[in-house]
Order: sequence, then C-alpha cells, then structure tokens
Amino acid sequence: MLANPSATLPQLGILGFEGAAFIVLAGLFAAVWWRGREAGMRWLVLGFLLAAAWYLVAGGMLSTGPTIETWPERIWSVVIATAVLCVSAGVVRYLGLPAGPWRWAVLACSAPGLVLMLGLLAGLDVSHRVFHVGVLMAYAGAAGLALRRATTAPGDGHVVLGLALLVQPATPFVMLAAGVPPVQLKYFAGLSLAIFGMVLLTVSLLRRHRALAVEVGLRTAAEAQLRDANSRLEARVQERTADLHELIKGLEAFNRGVSHDLRGPLAGMSSLARMAAEGMERGDESLARRALPTIARQCDVSVNLVSTLLDLARLGDTPVRREAVNLHELARSAFDEVMLGTPEEGRPVLHCADMPLVQADSHLLRPVFVNLIANAVKFTRGQLAPRIEVEAFAEGPEGQGLSVYVRDNGVGFPPEEAERIFEPLVRVHAATHEGHGLGLSIVRRAVEAMGGQVWATSSQGGGASLCFRLPAALPAKALSQA
Repeated sequence: MLANPSATLPQLGILGFEGAAFIVLAGLFAAVWWRGREAGMRWLVLGFLLAAAWYLVAGGMLSTGPTIETWPERIWSVVIATAVLCVSAGVVRYLGLPAGPWRWAVLACSAPGLVLMLGLLAGLDVSHRVFHVGVLMAYAGAAGLALRRATTAPGDGHVVLGLALLVQPATPFVMLAAGVPPVQLKYFAGLSLAIFGMVLLTVSLLRRHRALAVEVGLRTAAEAQLRDANSRLEARVQERTADLHELIKGLEAFNRGVSHDLRGPLAGMSSLARMAAEGMERGDESLARRALPTIARQCDVSVNLVSTLLDLARLGDTPVRREAVNLHELARSAFDEVMLGTPEEGRPVLHCADMPLVQADSHLLRPVFVNLIANAVKFTRGQLAPRIEVEAFAEGPEGQGLSVYVRDNGVGFPPEEAERIFEPLVRVHAATHEGHGLGLSIVRRAVEAMGGQVWATSSQGGGASLCFRLPAALPAKALSQA
C-alpha cells in the first residue's frame, strides 16, 4: 500500500530539491544538444525530465511492503525505470554504440529493466530489491562502454564518466549494507544521479572544448598553408612574368638578328642581280658572270640560315622518346658527319672516351653532338695540332645523372661570354669566324627538351669546354670502345 503521509516535510524538501536539480540538468543537456547537436543529448533530456517528475510527484509515496503491489506504484516505478533506461541510452549514444560482442553486452545489461517493466505492467508483484538491481544494471553496461572508450580516446574524461556510472548500481548495495531501509534509497540514488549528470555534462563540455581546439588548430594550420601557397603562387607568378619579359626581349633580339642576317645577303643579291641585268641590257655579260657565283653563295648562306631556323623551331615540337642510346657510337657518327664537309688538311683528332648508355632521345641527341663537334672543328681551325675530346661522367644520386664534356684546344672565348653563347644569334668571334650563331642554340633547345641543362667554360686562347647534363643514365654497364 502507498502511505503518502509517512513522508515528512524535510524528506519532501530533499525530494523536491533533487527534482529541481534534474530539471536544471535537463535544461543544460537541452542547451548542449541545441548548440552542437551532440548525439545522445535528447535521450538524457527525456531521462532527467522523467526522473524530475518522479521525484516531484511520486517520490513521497513510500511503500510499506517488500514488493511493488499497487497500480499507482507500478506506474511510477515504470516511469523511473524508463528514466534510467533513457539516461543509459543517452550515454551509450553519446559514446557511440560499438559493433560486435560489445553491442550485445550493452543491450543485455538493459534487458533486465525492460523485463521487469513488462512484468509490472502485466500485474506481477516485483520485489523492490530485484527491481532496483535489474533496472540499474543498464548503468553497468554504459559504464563498461565508457571504460572501453577510455582506452581508445584517452584524455576525454571517459574514466571519470565510467566510475560515476558504476556508482549508480553500487549505491543500493552500499546503502543496504550500511543499514539504510530500502524505502530510503531514493534519496541517495537521486543525489548520485545528480552528481553523475554534472560529471557527464562536464565531460561533454570538455570534449567539445578539445574538439574545438583541434578544429581551431587545423584551421590555423590550413590558413598558414593557404598563405604559404599564396606566397609561393605570387612568387611563381612574378618569376614567370620575369621569364616572359626575358622571352619577349629574347624574341625581339632574335627577330632583329634574323632580320639583320637575312637583309645583308638578300640586299647583296638584289644589288648584284640588278647590276647584272643592267650589264646584260648593255650587252656586257662579264658582269653577270662575275655576279652569279656571288649571288649563289649569298643564296647558300640564306638557305643555310633558314634551314637552321627550321631545325631550331622543330625541336620545340618534337615529342621526347626515351630509349637506350650509345653515346660513344653517336659521338663518333656525328664527328664523321661533320668531317664530310671539312678539308683533309687541318682536320682535328677526336679522342672519345668510354661512355655509358643513357636513356634519351637519339633524334635530339644527334644534333647536339653534331653542333658541338662542328663548333669545336670551326674554332680549332688553324691550330698546329687540333684536338677534340668527348667524355662523360656519372653524377647525382646513385650516378643516375650524366654530364658530357666536349673540349677543344681552339681559340676559346672570354669567360664573361659563357652565359651568352647558347643564346640565338650570339657570335663571339663574328669578325674572324663564319657562322650564324644558331648551332649552340639548337644544342640548348634539344638538351632542355630532354630535361637537361647546358653550360660552357673557357679562357681566351685556351680552348673551350661545352658541356651538357642528362638526367637519366643506365649505370648497369659502360662501353669499352676505342
């Protein structure tokens, strides 16, 4: 039977204070859910509101028997049991329901409370002690899950949360062992539940604070990376703009040089042809006979210049096809090709060292060797013992890079001109040696198309060394050929 008058005013005051505390906790959890939509908060709001209703309305109904017998007591017992299950479900949702055996263990801890609730609604008499233990087992499942989460996410307060949860099912046993009557357990249970609610709220806020700190750190790092990327992009834009200006200047100089080199022969041919035509009109064929060979030579110079310009332009459109290339054989073949148009007298001697195979485009490498060797032949002309040396050295990590040197004992060039000799139409010895200044430009264009680079060293009158580096060699074997 229910004996409502047996509850004293101080006892009702304690119950009312605990009910008010649960309402405050429900409001705080509702604010947390509204602010961050954190999982499980709605279940906690419902659980603490049901607990507040029980403590404010039915907490003073003290049972005089060992079992729950009357229907009002049954209904309110189901309400408080629902509150416990809702709080447990909120904690599980907050922690995240695991998969596998842990999921079934957590659900099994909630099963006794559900069975006892159904028994009460079916009219069965249930012992107070059995009811307390069965319902509070749901807290044990949530506590085990919290302690498990402490191993995977340390520092989030899961250990404190797990211990606070374990206090809930342990409270009835401790109080009964201390001699507290079963009907008085509600006061201690309400206090422990309120403390647990504060612990959970604190842990939730601390975890949220840590998550926000991590998010702020990530955003700060992302902002720094963005600023760095913008700085690099701006520097790259400035670099490319400077390169574009240099390219435009180079094109302008190139156009001026080509115009100058073509205008001379064309003007000469035009003048000689006009003079020859005028002589023919006067019946003087001797002038035409003298002019035609000169016109032919000027035509050859112009054709050679245009042909070289076409070769230089084609290098930029040629796709690079890498294959194993024998540098030794290629250098020998290029030397033989240059010698076809060189008189026997004064031909230089070629010393070609052993060189490894390389991964390169033979169609791009051939004009490189032809122009470098032709350049060496031209500037060793007139030397007592003209000599050309070709050798290669492995460089870079694990010898993957390869540098090739073409040296001669010719007239050389001033060291300050080393940066310019690979530019189009640059002729260091224009007054003493023929040429149009495009051969070394072809070398540079071809080597850079294969991902390499060119450079030169020399001293006036001490010969020259023209070099290029290829990025990929085949270090497996070197060829031993004379």
